[in-house]
Amino acid sequence: MILNQRLKSLRLENKVTQQSVADALGVTVGNVQKFEYGTARPKLENVIKLADFFNVSLDYLVGRTDNPHVAPSYR
Repeated sequence: MILNQRLKSLRLENKVTQQSVADALGVTVGNVQKFEYGTARPKLENVIKLADFFNVSLDYLVGRTDNPHVAPSYR
């Protein structure tokens, strides 16, 4: 799952602790660790919170695009 890789990468790039991410989502640090390891998947509401927290698109966060700020157009 690419979400776990993107989450960890964004967190490290932005120099944010797992605790800060956990606080933003309202979950435990253990949950964030599981999200990063790929052993648990965040709920949709938390994926949206992660995208907002890191100011990236949902499509980038889940691997649908490599551009963090532009969602692909649908036709």
